[in-house]
Amino acid sequence: MRIRYVVLVVALFSLTACMSWFGGHKSNAPSHQALMRSLTGQVEYNLSQPVPADAWLEVTLADVSRMDAPSRVIAQERIAPAGTSPVEFLLSYDPTDLKQGVDFAVSARLQQGDKLLAINDERVSVLGRSGQSGPLRVVLKAVP
Repeated sequence: MRIRYVVLVVALFSLTACMSWFGGHKSNAPSHQALMRSLTGQVEYNLSQPVPADAWLEVTLADVSRMDAPSRVIAQERIAPAGTSPVEFLLSYDPTDLKQGVDFAVSARLQQGDKLLAINDERVSVLGRSGQSGPLRVVLKAVP
């Protein structure tokens, strides 16, 4: 009986020590959420017909510095239903995904299923070498 008691006390002591180390251990590294940044703005569009109820808006932050390769998506937000113009957006991104000396741009597209209704035809440069940090204004043009 005495051996069981000693083993139980030692096990309980060990477990308590492990729990206090794991529970009380504080990391000096900032949390991933604390590192996140965001870009805000509005997407504006003026279509000849009302926006369909099932249309959605997609806003993208991408690395557009390479002309010979597809853009690298950094952040993306899909807003459904798109609703009436202007539509507010918020793109959250991890700044460690941004490389120095690179161009970034925000683009937007209004779609209904596979059908493209409107898209921005002017580059909206942000962050990096040549851009602003917000609030942004992205203007969409109707697709014929």
